[in-house]
Amino acid sequence: MTTKRTAFNDLAVDSLVIGANSKAIPAPATVQTLTGSTGTITKTSGIVVLNKAGAITVTLALPVAGTDDGKMLEIVSLTAQAHTIALASGTFGSGGAGYTTVTFAAAGSSLTVVAFNGKWYILQMNAAAIA
Repeated sequence: MTTKRTAFNDLAVDSLVIGANSKAIPAPATVQTLTGSTGTITKTSGIVVLNKAGAITVTLALPVAGTDDGKMLEIVSLTAQAHTIALASGTFGSGGAGYTTVTFAAAGSSLTVVAFNGKWYILQMNAAAIA
């Protein structure tokens, strides 16, 4: 039996079909790092890293309905600071008053959100509180 090997050097592979099975290959996550006292998250998907020896006040813009639906954003703190993530307007998901700001409590704190219909919905919070 002969084994056929194919090199994928210099190719952009976005899906793979083996037999009757098809698998989409997600693009690698891009990273935005915030190190100042204030910052704005400019991404609607990928990873945002908060890395400052003092607290960072972050503004998170709302996603665009239809355009950003299904996009996921992960925000992670590398420092033990009370970083805050506040929405530019509105609330997280369908939450009422008091669902506008997430505060991190420790190094390793994180927030994962998904966009749908112009809102960010919280999928996961670790060592963080919402108010």
